[in-house]
Amino acid sequence: MSGFSSLNVAARALAAQQRAIDVTGQNVANANTRGYTRQRVEMQSLASVSAYGLQSREDSTGNGVSAEKVIRVRDAFLELRAQQEVGNAARAAATAATYDQLETSSGEPGSTGVQSLLSAVSTAWSQLSTRPTDTSSRIAVLSSADALAKGLRTVSASVDRQWTNTLGATTDVVAEANATLAQIADLNKSIRDAQLTGNPANELQDQRDVLVATLAQSLGATSVDTTDGMVDVVVDGTSLVSGTGASKLALRGATDPTAATTDPVRLAVVPGGSVLRVGGGVAGRIDALNVVLPGYQAQLDTVADLVQDVNDVLATGYDQAGSTPGAPLFAGTSARDIAVVMTDPARLAVAANPPLVVGTRTDPSADGAVADRIAQLGKTPTGPDATYRQMITGLGIASRSAASASATASTVLGQVDADRLSVSGVSLDEEMTNLVVFKQSYAAAARVVTALDEMLDVLINRTGLVGR
Repeated sequence: MSGFSSLNVAARALAAQQRAIDVTGQNVANANTRGYTRQRVEMQSLASVSAYGLQSREDSTGNGVSAEKVIRVRDAFLELRAQQEVGNAARAAATAATYDQLETSSGEPGSTGVQSLLSAVSTAWSQLSTRPTDTSSRIAVLSSADALAKGLRTVSASVDRQWTNTLGATTDVVAEANATLAQIADLNKSIRDAQLTGNPANELQDQRDVLVATLAQSLGATSVDTTDGMVDVVVDGTSLVSGTGASKLALRGATDPTAATTDPVRLAVVPGGSVLRVGGGVAGRIDALNVVLPGYQAQLDTVADLVQDVNDVLATGYDQAGSTPGAPLFAGTSARDIAVVMTDPARLAVAANPPLVVGTRTDPSADGAVADRIAQLGKTPTGPDATYRQMITGLGIASRSAASASATASTVLGQVDADRLSVSGVSLDEEMTNLVVFKQSYAAAARVVTALDEMLDVLINRTGLVGR
């Protein structure tokens, strides 16, 4: 190798180390940048020109180093695991949030909760059974019954509001997902064009990875690498982004909580209408819209229906005027509209027998048999009190289970993310070590240039004339 060839080798070494130092600086600058992937210069030794000549016999030491390629350091398997686990964690968190809000809406345990109101109604009926002609006791029954009906309507309305708010939040997430899908398709085009012209696209790929992670969290999406640096975004086996094209999503189904059981909410691709079984936070919210909230509302309706069994018992009794069948106390078809319709306490048909008839020994002031039968409804294992207790107990168990599942999913995500960042994240300690290595390598290459300069100086200026 000639001296000038050696200078070329040294120059390439200087350029390579300078490139490595520049990349290290980029890593350090973005150590706290969300979504940034650590970069590394891929250095490759260059063979000598003679290595490509079949007839050459020159014993060459090579032609230096090339450092033209800068790659992102990442593990595809860990990236996929992270996408999957972030979707699982988001779904579990959405479910836990649904149950937590339901527990808050129930107001249990508490003095204004339905459980306390049911107990107050049973107590009022029990007291009336011992004093059936006492007006204050009759008023107490009407008052406690009205409070119970209002309590059921309040909880039911709260569940309906939660349903409506959840639908609104899901609609917003889907709109954001559509915008994100379009952005990923645009970035695919930019990355493809950059790579075809030989320009770096690492930062664009980082931006795209952040967007994919957002979709993984909201929809349970995953990405698949394709040609020219592009990715496909897949949900439930359907490519929502393919190359430079993006699909759109829309919610279909019920827009009102009363229709949730007959026309469930679903996510579909438009146009086409194919329904997707999504993951992520949207899956947790759709579960809430179609299963959790309608199920809780149905249980409230069951309690309201059992409360209205009072009407059937009252129909067998006599009021203070001797009228029978007794007038109904409650009206309505569900917890949404249950209400007390009786306003006159004298109309409460709490006596099992007609009023005192001349010549008999029946004392109407002591006849509260119907009131006693109603009071006993609260003590039966299938009555409204027991049914509501079972409902609240089940809600508490489901809420704790959902919270535990969310905590577990979050822990798993943290572990997977830590593993991913150990590969693709920036370690300042490692970068500082690399900086020292590249700096010393640069200094060594510069020393080679100095040595070659001295050699050429001797060759050019101190040789060539005899006796000089």
